[in-house]
Amino acid sequence: MIPAPGNRLQAHFGRYTIQLYLVLAALAVGVLFGILAIGTLSVADKLSLLAYLKRFVDVEAAGPTYHHVFRSALTQNLKLIGLMYVLGISVAGMPLVLLVIFFRGFVLGFAADFLVAGMHWTGVTLGLVTIGLQSVFLLPALVLAGAVALGFSWDLVSPATRHDAPHLGRHFAFFTGLVMVMAAVTLVGTSLEAYASPFLMHIGARWGI
Repeated sequence: MIPAPGNRLQAHFGRYTIQLYLVLAALAVGVLFGILAIGTLSVADKLSLLAYLKRFVDVEAAGPTYHHVFRSALTQNLKLIGLMYVLGISVAGMPLVLLVIFFRGFVLGFAADFLVAGMHWTGVTLGLVTIGLQSVFLLPALVLAGAVALGFSWDLVSPATRHDAPHLGRHFAFFTGLVMVMAAVTLVGTSLEAYASPFLMHIGARWGI
């Protein structure tokens, strides 16, 4: 009896439960360290960053640069997903996957806490528009790609699976297909980052938000 596609997908993802927890833990620790890093900045550093942020917001609010943001952001986001793929098919990729996820969480935690601490309620709104909106798509894509990359990298070094060519072939095909799907999800998240976020910032500035 041939299993249904949904059951096959569930079986594939079920293999990576532990890896998913590890990736989520690395992301959470990164966010925590990013939040704590705000306390290490001097007052001068905070004021300098805040001034730069306000200039950026003013520029985007006055005339959003949609296409420039899209090209730059899409390149960076696809590079990150591609890096997960390269690390997944390399023997030494396991610790580096967690390191990349950690730094992504660090940047996220640092940016979110800085916005809230520096701009208060305006920062909360700005954070939801600029970070929260895109993260709905970009973070799950990165987390899933990272978890499966971690699992496949383990398969390459595990004595139980590294000589099982059919097993590795099936999971390599699944990993490759997943990365392609996550790249498409990244495209959606980047579109929100490049078009929706600047537009909402522009509208918010007109309303004095």
